[in-house]
Order: sequence, then structure tokens, then C-alpha cells
Amino acid sequence: MALMDWVKRFVTSRATADRPTTRPHQSSKPIPASQDATQDQPPVMDERPARSATDQAVAKVPAPTMAPPVVTPVPAPIRSTTTAAKPEATLVIRLVDTANHPLQPALVLTGKVGETVHLAFPVIPGYVLLRMDGMTQTFLNEYGLTTLVYQRKWGQPIITYLIDYDSGQLLGLPHLQRASLGATFQLTPPAVDGYHIFRAQGNQHGTYTDHAQRMLYFYRRDAWQTVQRVQQYVTLTTEHPVYDLPAGHPYGYQFPAQSLWRLFAIITLTDQSVWYNLGGNQWLNAEETQRHDHWERHLEIPRVTQLTGHNVRLTGTVDYVPQGSVMIYREPYGEIAGQLANGELLEIRRRIVDDQQLVWYQIGPAAYINARYVRLARQL
Repeated sequence: MALMDWVKRFVTSRATADRPTTRPHQSSKPIPASQDATQDQPPVMDERPARSATDQAVAKVPAPTMAPPVVTPVPAPIRSTTTAAKPEATLVIRLVDTANHPLQPALVLTGKVGETVHLAFPVIPGYVLLRMDGMTQTFLNEYGLTTLVYQRKWGQPIITYLIDYDSGQLLGLPHLQRASLGATFQLTPPAVDGYHIFRAQGNQHGTYTDHAQRMLYFYRRDAWQTVQRVQQYVTLTTEHPVYDLPAGHPYGYQFPAQSLWRLFAIITLTDQSVWYNLGGNQWLNAEETQRHDHWERHLEIPRVTQLTGHNVRLTGTVDYVPQGSVMIYREPYGEIAGQLANGELLEIRRRIVDDQQLVWYQIGPAAYINARYVRLARQL
């Protein structure tokens, strides 16, 4: 009986080993490592009671082998999709200026609703893009309107200068004005106190362009009736004070009698007085003078018939034009001995008077100076 039990167990274990390992809803258990080893070992006598012949026969019948289930793939259901056509879209783009005046014909863009709008902004000569009204990146509706507003560019400025026609000096700072390119302008000469407009040079009306424009207004003093440009000479018959302007302010020095000067202009004022311009801002009254067309003339030097004098011990300084120098002579009315700067100290040795009552001072062995250019120091 023990032998039969061993055979039953052996058959059962082999049937289990021959069954497929992948069975549905059944997990395979690992086979103990000692199972194979029992095949080589002698049978162990079982102490359990012997079974009947029926049980032994059932034990001999091998267990049926189960085949793995066949899985049939189920095809995915086919969906029928219907694509709705996008509606047509139109976008009108107007190009206007800041006054809503059209600058160019409108642009018409077409596409589909939802598609991207592709637009290159037009370049209009003389204008710059200021803003966009109603601009979109896509076609939002079947019909849309966008307005591109352009602003006129600024023109180059017009610069106005106010100039004294006779002296060439500016009567004020230059005036600058600007406006949009193509805008019109109309200029009038500004009023200047003490002056009247004499001449204009430039365009007083026109349009602003991409180039700067210049306007020159020339003025003349109200008191100047006539102005003559001359190339003449004048001899002073008496001493003349020098002024900064005709009938202006004296400088505080005089030009000597019988001196010869070049003339550049002759001015007649509204009071009929005549003035000579000796260059720059040096003016003489025309009274007691003689005009010449050429500088060559015979200068009559005053004849000295009698010189009287006496020795003195005086001190003084040269009284001449600031930063200027005065001539000294080897003898009264003689050759030039040199020059002395304004303000230089003098030691006077002798006082001389000629027959015309002109006074000279001797300041060295052969050095004489006209007394009109000497300021005597106060004697204690």
C-alpha cells in the first residue's frame, strides 16, 4: 500500500508539472527545490491507512490539460467626422491723415474667419504712421474695418535774422519757426525800436520743405536820412572830438588839427547834420573839415616864427587813448622820436609856447610832447 501511495503522488506531481503555466485567474506557485531530489531518493514508507482500489484508479488518471483562452481583438469603432467650412472674411484698411482725409485708396484683405491677417504697413512719402484704429491680428468677423492714421512730417525750420544794414550787427537773436512739411508760411518784418526796415533778402512766403530756409531783414536807424559809402579823405582844420555814433557819445579824446583821415561813409541825419565815419565806431562831425578824393595833397605845416619857453620842474602822465600810444618828437613840429604808452610817467623839464599858443613839454634831451596829451600831477 505504501508503494501505491508513492506512485499516486508521483503521477499527480507530474501531471501538475505538465500543465500550462499561464492559466487564467491562477497564479503559479514555485516548485520546491527538493522535489526533483525526491526522484532519486528511495521511497518513504507512508504510515497512512491504505486506500481502496477505486481511489487508486482515480489517482492513475491524469488531470486534463486546459488550453489558454484565445483573445480576439475588437476593432475600434469608426467615427464619421464632418468638417464645417470656415466663412469667408474681408478686412478693409483705410489710409487717412489726422483730418480723416484719405491719403491712398483703401486696402482690401480677404481670408477665413480665425485666420491670421498678414499686412505690411504702407509707407507714404512725407508722412509717418501715428496710430491704428481697429487693428486685429486675425479675421474676427466676416467683415471688418481698420483705419491707419498718418501724421505729416515736420518741415525744416525757417531762420530769420535782424541785421543793422550799416554796421552789420545783429539786432537780436535769430528767430526759428517750424511747421508740418508742405504747410504754407507768410513772414513780415518784426518791428525794431529806433529802426525802420530797409531791405529784405529771402522768401517771405512759401511752404516748409525738407531743407532749412533763411530770411534776412536789414534795418537802418530812424535818424539816418541818407548813407553814402565813399573812399575819400578828410583834413581836420580844427581839433575834433571822436564819437561812438553820429550825434552819439564822445570817447573823451580828440583828433588834432591838420590831421588827415580816410573816410568810409558819410551820414546825413534827419536834422541835416553830416557825420564822417573813420572806420569802426569812430565818427566825426563834418564841420570845419576839408574833403579830398585822394590822399596826395600838400600839407601846410604851421610855420613857427617864435618859440618862447622857460624851465620847469613838473611831473605828469601820458593822457591818450586807453591801451594806445602817443608820438613824441625831437623838437616841436619836428621828426618823430618815438612813442609813449598811455599812462606812462613823465618828468617835464621845460614848457614851450609857439606863436599859435600851442604848448609843448620837453621831457628829455631831444624829446617833446604836445601838452594836450599830458595830464599834470597836482603840485604840493
